[in-house]
Amino acid sequence: MKTYQVLRQHLGDKMYMPGDNREAVQSDVQHLINNGVLREAKAKSDTAASNKAEKAAPKNKSV
Repeated sequence: MKTYQVLRQHLGDKMYMPGDNREAVQSDVQHLINNGVLREAKAKSDTAASNKAEKAAPKNKSV
C-alpha cells in the first residue's frame, strides 16, 4: 500500500479532509489521482534537511 496526501475532501472508507494521509492500493484510487483529489505523499527522507546553523550565523562574521 502507498500513502497519498489528500488535496480535496472526499468520502472513501471514511471522510477524508485536505491535509490527511490515506493509505490505499494505487489501482483502487487511480481515478482520484487523475482528478487531482490525491497525490503521492513524499517520504520523510525526501524533504530537504534544514541547517539551523546557517540561520543563526551573522552575514558578516567580522562584525
